[in-house]
Amino acid sequence: MKFYLYFEILSFLISTALYYKKRNNLLLYFIPFLFLTVVIEVIGSGWVLTNWFSSYRYAIYNIFTTIEFIFYSSVFYSQFRKEYFKKIVIVFIPVFTFLVVVNLAFLQGLNKTFHTYTFLLGSFFVVVFCCCFFYESVLPERIDEQLSKQPFFWISSGLLIYYLGSVIINALFDYLTTNDMKIEGMRIYGIINNSLNVILYTSFIISFFLCPDNKKTSSLPSL
Repeated sequence: MKFYLYFEILSFLISTALYYKKRNNLLLYFIPFLFLTVVIEVIGSGWVLTNWFSSYRYAIYNIFTTIEFIFYSSVFYSQFRKEYFKKIVIVFIPVFTFLVVVNLAFLQGLNKTFHTYTFLLGSFFVVVFCCCFFYESVLPERIDEQLSKQPFFWISSGLLIYYLGSVIINALFDYLTTNDMKIEGMRIYGIINNSLNVILYTSFIISFFLCPDNKKTSSLPSL
């Protein structure tokens, strides 16, 4: 089993446990997404349905990563305070979805290869959204808020590191897997990919613990 899968499972379990304690909306958003992530990764690791999964591997990951980008964009939309940042997300989601459909239907194919073109586009915009969040976080009206205690700061930091690293490592994938260094290149790719995933899900776990308690306290009935 891939090492980072333990962190994925742990982040899902922690988000679920903490939601019942805190009732925080951010946790609620992540529970079904992390559940889907764990299911895909467990199947992909070969625990169950190995033959079936291998036949549709590219299709499953192409669809899942598209859902992943839409999910992260939606979460950023819920966290942005500036209307023009929200409008960027509103435009991005349908345009990105359309481009993915075109790419999978006419260019790279649904189950022929990984959709690198639209994956790089989605990665770029997630990085842009992270930068937008950090920009909002240093505005004068929020300068007194301690970034390290904000749950979404950790999520944005993890996403920024993960997608910047993913863009670089995927851009170098063909070079790393050439005949001259195929074995060593795959080992390097695996180490970096595992490390990026560990950083991402560790940042999620930290953010979940920092989520405030949003439980509604019951009030006494008026007489």
